[in-house]
Formats: sequence, structure tokens, C-alpha cells
Amino acid sequence: MKLKYDKIYYKRNYKISLIISLLIVILSFLFTPEFKSSKKEIPYFAEPIITVLDIPKTIQSSQTQLAPSPSPVIFSFLIPIDELEILSDIEIKENKLNTSTGSSGISLVEDSGNSKGVFEASSFPFVPRQLIEVVPKKVSGAEGSIKLKLLIGKDGYVKKHEIISNSANDNKCLTYVINAANKSRWQPVAFEGEKVEYWLEKTYTFN
Repeated sequence: MKLKYDKIYYKRNYKISLIISLLIVILSFLFTPEFKSSKKEIPYFAEPIITVLDIPKTIQSSQTQLAPSPSPVIFSFLIPIDELEILSDIEIKENKLNTSTGSSGISLVEDSGNSKGVFEASSFPFVPRQLIEVVPKKVSGAEGSIKLKLLIGKDGYVKKHEIISNSANDNKCLTYVINAANKSRWQPVAFEGEKVEYWLEKTYTFN
């Protein structure tokens, strides 16, 4: 008999517990806030607006362009050479000479065989410096030396030459030496405020 009552109470208790659990679930849905699912939103970027403008056609003028002015012609007394010896930078100073005997005891000697105003460099109290030295072309197998006497003009360039001696065994050597001497330049010399011409000797050696 007791077993029968236990079964009845069990079913009753089971139903009561089921009802209570259902009520709890229903109440939890009613009184608890709603859960919103978080979704990552993709940012929106507005597309740029591109406006195309019609460019009007341009018409070139019929006016002709002026031709560029011709570049000025620069005359130079320097002639391109094959071998050029570049000397060290120097400050060019005009040397003023005095015909009277100076403190050094040296007096200027004017060349009697030439026009007035031409002097001998050997009579100067200094040695005129060579500003531009041009080396003559090399001749294979050539030996000896050529000594020239050069007349240096007021601008420092050679105006005239005389052959003092020629011991070179090749005729080309003399031609190359004369060409090199004419392209070289020496220091201008002034006498009483006026530039003068002078003679000097130059030796070229082949070996």
C-alpha cells in the first residue's frame, strides 16, 4: 500500500517540479533584457565624384618663332696641340725696367741690330717667366738639341725666331720645335710704363 502512495506522490512531485521549471524559464525570458548579437559593421566610404571637363581645342598661332641669335665668334690665338704642359698657377705682374744702373749693378742692353725698344733678356735683372710651355712632338729615334733665339712681343707671344744651333738628326724635329715655340707664351715686360719686346734663348732637347 505504501508503494502505491509513493508512486502517486512521485508523479505529482514530478509534474509540480516540471511546471515550476517551466515557469522559471518563462519568467527569465520575460524579465531579462534581450541579447543583441554584435556584428562587425563594415565602414562605408563614399565614392569620389570625378567630373570630366571638356578641354577646348587650342589653335597654334601662325607667327613663326624667331631664330636664336648666333653665338659670338671668339677669336683665339691659341692653336690646339697634341701635348701641352700646364704650368702652376702664377700671379702675372708687369716688370718695370729702368735703363739706369740699379742697386744690383746691372744695366739694360738694347739690341743694336733691331728697332728701338727691343732688349736682350740676358740684360734684365730677372728671368722672364714662361707662362705657357708647349712641348714639341716626340720623334722616335731623334737625338740632339735645337737652340733658338726668340723675339717675344708685347703680348708675350713669339714674333720672330732665329736658329742658333741644330744638332738633331731628324728634319722633323726643327719643324716641331718651331711650332711649339710659336704656341708658347712668356711674361710681358714693361719699360717706363710701356710694354717692350725682348730677345731670349730657348733650347729644346731630344733623347
